[in-house]
Amino acid sequence: MKKIILFVTISFFISCSQPCDNKEITKTAGMVLSGDSIGTKFMLGSDQDAQLAADLVKAYADGNFDLMNEMTTDTVMFFEPSVGSYIPVVSPANEFLSNIQSPYDSIQRFIFSAIPTKRVGNDFTTVSVAFREFRYKGNEIEKLRVLDRISIRDGKIFRVNQWNGILD
Repeated sequence: MKKIILFVTISFFISCSQPCDNKEITKTAGMVLSGDSIGTKFMLGSDQDAQLAADLVKAYADGNFDLMNEMTTDTVMFFEPSVGSYIPVVSPANEFLSNIQSPYDSIQRFIFSAIPTKRVGNDFTTVSVAFREFRYKGNEIEKLRVLDRISIRDGKIFRVNQWNGILD
């Protein structure tokens, strides 16, 4: 019995003496399926980039355009589905953003997730932000499902690709 207790005690101390550093593990997954980077893998981006992208999505709904200008580079390439091509939005973008919001009394956004990914070899992160958007206009409500893919380099947003679909 003493040998069993001694064995358990020694095993306990040996298992506790192993270094338990909280190291960040870089794991790649997925792949690019077309274009020049075919076969390239992805890895997770940073929580800071995910938070920056989520904050941008919220700032737009709140009409906080000055905060949005602080988060972005001098020019942001914006792809909105109804236009079908990139629009270069120059900072300060208050007038442009106000014009987009002008048909509505208010906008609410409910974010589901913000997932940062970085393609191996790229110097930027793309955060996929999924959310519902309710646009209020008089007694009417437009309900949308939206996916923004927000590209960030050196802590600044430089591109926003947006997809949306109507909710019933």
